[in-house]
Amino acid sequence: MKHTIAWALALLSAAAIAGPVEVKVLPSQPLIEQGKHQQLLNIDFLINNGSAGKVTLSEVEVSVLGEQDKLLAQYRVGTNGMSVAVIPNREIEAGKSELVFNPLYAYPQELDLSTLRFTFHFAAGSETRYEAETIVKPQRFTPKAKLKLPVAGPVLVHDGHDFYGHHRRLPLLDPMAIALNFKRNFMRYSYDFVVTDDQGRMYKGDGSRNEDWYGWGAPVSAPAAGKVLRAVSHIPDNGNGKPPSFTREQFIADPSLMWGNHVEIDHGNGEISLLAHLKQGSVSVKAGDTVKAGAQVGQMGFSGDAFLVHLHYDLKNGPGFDADALPAPFSGFERLTGKQWLKIGQGHVDSGDIVRRRD
Repeated sequence: MKHTIAWALALLSAAAIAGPVEVKVLPSQPLIEQGKHQQLLNIDFLINNGSAGKVTLSEVEVSVLGEQDKLLAQYRVGTNGMSVAVIPNREIEAGKSELVFNPLYAYPQELDLSTLRFTFHFAAGSETRYEAETIVKPQRFTPKAKLKLPVAGPVLVHDGHDFYGHHRRLPLLDPMAIALNFKRNFMRYSYDFVVTDDQGRMYKGDGSRNEDWYGWGAPVSAPAAGKVLRAVSHIPDNGNGKPPSFTREQFIADPSLMWGNHVEIDHGNGEISLLAHLKQGSVSVKAGDTVKAGAQVGQMGFSGDAFLVHLHYDLKNGPGFDADALPAPFSGFERLTGKQWLKIGQGHVDSGDIVRRRD
């Protein structure tokens, strides 16, 4: 304990200097997502350590700035109380980089987020500290397409893109991501929808038969009108506890195998929907088709990189993987709140929600 206190005091007494550690914001144009009761900022920080030794991230601070850089609010995670422990990859070796998922992601509804100053503090040994700053100017985003839930429901949002969700945590520096040439988190705002019974069970018995899953074959529809860019329907479905039908080598050669049977729809205005893991043979559209909002395009299945029967949905600003994800609020749905279903004109859904479409 004495050594810990002494180390902390040494850090406090050392003067922070602008050093060889640089921070880059991903994506290049951060977006503000309207949550249920808060503004959400789902961004990443690429930290490059250009120093000659290892550095340890000790604090992240965000200052919300108004006109003439007037301070409106300030938040931080740090070594005091070890709130910084929410960031697992805090040690960065000399000449290396790390990707940090923004831990300061939720803000009051009424706060102006036009200008944010993120300040990063790094410890290099017991006496040296570095500091790096980056200015973030996020933009509020609402898609021009009026999106409907692509499944009628009720469905559980098994995985969304909350702070803990795997969709928002794409490790771009992981060797597999590098091998696949992933440069952006194209699923930053994605959803995985599953069908359950009233007790939350996804299948009858042990789920060994795909037909025993409550979501198997559930209709999947276009969330908005548009033109089909891509339609794949031939990939075999997986089974409970069984691996996908493709090898690692095949996956590296064609990363779209992760989506299994899928449909991409261009809604115009740089907004493209992806509906993935569809049932083999169920895709009823082809590339070049024009579809209306609500038109069935396939059925919920178990294909691709899937370990359960579900529908993966996301909105992006381009096709394929070289695209940035977009927030996708839905219109005309209901959220289960207890004994009642709360009607939502347009709003946010995320992990844990049980929702259904109002047709």
